[in-house]
Amino acid sequence: MRRLFEYPHARWIFPVFGVAVVVWFVLAFRVVRSNDRMERIDDGVGADPAAVRVAPGSSYFFTWGVTANPRSRVIAMRGLPDDERYGDTYTQAHGVLQQLTDDLSVVGLTLRDVAHVRAYVVGDAENPPDFEGWDRAYSEYFGTATMPHRPARTTVGISRLFITAYRIEVEFVAVVPDGRGPFVAGSVPAREYERSGRAETNDGWRSYGRMRWPMSTGKAVAPGRALLFSAGMLAAPMNPTMPERHWMYGRVDAQAASILREGLGILREAGLGYEDVFFMRTIMFPERNVGIGRNFGIFNREYSRYLNNEDNPNKPTRTVMSAPGYTYRGQLMALEMYALYGQENAPAFDNGPLVGFGAGSAAGPAAVAVDPAAGHYWLSGVTVRDREGLSLEEEYRAAFAALETRLEQLGAGPEAVASLRVYIAGDDGTAESVALWTEVAEAYFAQLDPGPATTLMPVVALPGGARVLLECFAAVRP
Repeated sequence: MRRLFEYPHARWIFPVFGVAVVVWFVLAFRVVRSNDRMERIDDGVGADPAAVRVAPGSSYFFTWGVTANPRSRVIAMRGLPDDERYGDTYTQAHGVLQQLTDDLSVVGLTLRDVAHVRAYVVGDAENPPDFEGWDRAYSEYFGTATMPHRPARTTVGISRLFITAYRIEVEFVAVVPDGRGPFVAGSVPAREYERSGRAETNDGWRSYGRMRWPMSTGKAVAPGRALLFSAGMLAAPMNPTMPERHWMYGRVDAQAASILREGLGILREAGLGYEDVFFMRTIMFPERNVGIGRNFGIFNREYSRYLNNEDNPNKPTRTVMSAPGYTYRGQLMALEMYALYGQENAPAFDNGPLVGFGAGSAAGPAAVAVDPAAGHYWLSGVTVRDREGLSLEEEYRAAFAALETRLEQLGAGPEAVASLRVYIAGDDGTAESVALWTEVAEAYFAQLDPGPATTLMPVVALPGGARVLLECFAAVRP
């Protein structure tokens, strides 16, 4: 060995060899850990893919909406102003993405398994949402040399979160690769889950998070199960026989009770119940001088009549936020939910991969069930790139045209859309803009059966100054 180093340049042999070994292991790890159940579909515009296709019969992992990490040692320090405890959007986004990375690892997943990312960034007219800070943090986790994967993504600006100093909330939808995850007998995630001793209300999922918490931090959904997506539910008028301009919806408790009753009715029509709901998104519309925490506490009291109680111990994953909404007409909240069918009670998908239930919006039914035998597409948010000189109606129509173009790229059409979320920015959800969108949506989806379960959500702002963004989930049979 000593004689070897007597040759010129011999001292570089071992370092170079060591680097080569490290590079080989990194490349091998990237290949081994690729997720064959997902396919990225690019449109050549922007860094985010147009969509991510998920193979039929896949298993999913749905996370909760994660905000600044309350378990961080720095955040746990008392006596600091909130701005110092939580940091700016960029700082918080780093903590959120790290927390979500940790949540994925519990079920044997990595960032490479994420199909869709949805981010809510806080801002207002004086301090617009810091989309740049979010993008900067995001680009340090996805699309890097060591993590080249980029999932589909949607980003919107909202009013506020549960704590005023929170600047961002993020949700992940991940796909469980073959041979991994909690449904593989004998795997590490399966053994760890079994040791937790959790009692589930649906045998098609595995719940995660601290047992004493009122919600789950994630739900792993078994492969081959049909999903149900609801439209955004708003409170019904207390006296629907009155003219619409005189409708009254009541305070938060009355509206929460109305929405949860409606949700139960939709679930029952679809052959399910609240014991089958694995995800809920609550959107609070801000009232003057009333914090989201107070209203959410009132909502939670009604919520506990249906979930997280002795009769139904189910704890869905949840996201909570505040957006401009429909306060102009007295409606103070909206609710969306995802539910899971069992192996025996799924609807018959005789006429296609989608089955609708209930009366929803102009665009479609109150809920849509999705055939697990279909390929699933998670689309990045669609906006109109060339908006100069367009009226609001023209931008709405152009957004639908852009969505149709993207669906054609996937080999699909509007009939494939199961869930549609429409974000309208810049006008605080005025009656005129909502009525205009309804008119455009009716024309676009009028001939479809069933059409998508649709949520219309007025927001503070959208990336690039767009006034409308369309986000959808679609299903296409092979």
